[in-house]
Amino acid sequence: MDDVRVIGGGPTGCLAAMEAAKRNLNVTIFEEHGSIGSRLKCSGLISKKGLDMLGVDYKKSILNEFRGTRIYSPSLNEMNVIAKDIKAFAIDRVRFDKTCADDAEEQGAKIFLKKRARRTDLKSNLIIGADGALSQVAAWFGFPKINEFAFCYQADFQNAAIEDKNLVSIFLSNMLFPGFFGWAIPLNESEARVGLGVFRDVRHGYDRSVKHYFDIFTKKHPVVSKILKKSKSKNRLSAIIPLSTRDKTASGNVLLVGDAAGQVKATTGGGIVFGGNCAKLAGSLAPRIIEKEDSSEYERSWKKRFGDDLMLHKKLRELYNSLTDRQIDSYFTIAKKFGMEKFLAEHGDMDSPMAILDSAKSKFPLQAFRIRTFASIIPLG
Repeated sequence: MDDVRVIGGGPTGCLAAMEAAKRNLNVTIFEEHGSIGSRLKCSGLISKKGLDMLGVDYKKSILNEFRGTRIYSPSLNEMNVIAKDIKAFAIDRVRFDKTCADDAEEQGAKIFLKKRARRTDLKSNLIIGADGALSQVAAWFGFPKINEFAFCYQADFQNAAIEDKNLVSIFLSNMLFPGFFGWAIPLNESEARVGLGVFRDVRHGYDRSVKHYFDIFTKKHPVVSKILKKSKSKNRLSAIIPLSTRDKTASGNVLLVGDAAGQVKATTGGGIVFGGNCAKLAGSLAPRIIEKEDSSEYERSWKKRFGDDLMLHKKLRELYNSLTDRQIDSYFTIAKKFGMEKFLAEHGDMDSPMAILDSAKSKFPLQAFRIRTFASIIPLG
């Protein structure tokens, strides 16, 4: 019998497996698809700081690099946050995912492709569920449900009119993108990844599909329609991203990591950095969890390390969702008045709103909350 079985061969599953295998445990990964990274699942925009934290050699996965972002308010008021150095990358998720898988195999983990796990397959000393937002592992073992998601739709566009390939364009509007945002990410001088998300509480019904919003965005938005006027789309995809963590992520000999646990930035939907670090933590704790037959240390540890940031992302998402487009425009005006562009260029942090808050308290003590709020709802990755 395996010491550890990991369900899901994405980055979080492979990082958990790698850390467990490093500690001389017998580790097996079950991946339902025929190859690692066979399906693009996200925008691929990740902070340099976050990638460096993961300890994965991501350099061969880089498609493009970014110094900042151009943010548009609902009324198309524009804010440019441009740093002196590189802040983020667009990465090739297929190559990145394969790198994570190779690292796991180098440490001794075994990967079984085209292997959709069944309940009867979950026979090992420790089970790690890394099987995404709609985790079957979580359902089998009665973990609390996630009800709030971003339903996303995106496509790559060839022959796009890219003004600056080193700037990401972000679009805010609770009318055009209810509860989320739109994006245009240059992949090179002539290709862009354009998409959006909308907030969905699955306990409620909705009349309009996410593709409805996507079609309006790409065809009628004053800025985006010009970028895409002569372009042709490819690689269309839809995805579901959890926007809240599960109330419980460890039970008995079962752990959840990444999207399966809801370890995702609720402001932006970015999950690689937090999910990957929590997965590494799960793998590193695996020997003690197996020895003590107690998985609670995993939950305590990841929440101590990342819980405050993830909770703040969640609160800021709720605040942003409550704003009208007029109020969002008002935040823009206030932010620019107080030098937000320069502040974010110098102190912005794509992953940690707590770090932004600390900087804001020292620089603008009377406006710290407003600055933190605006800075943290800017969707950079």
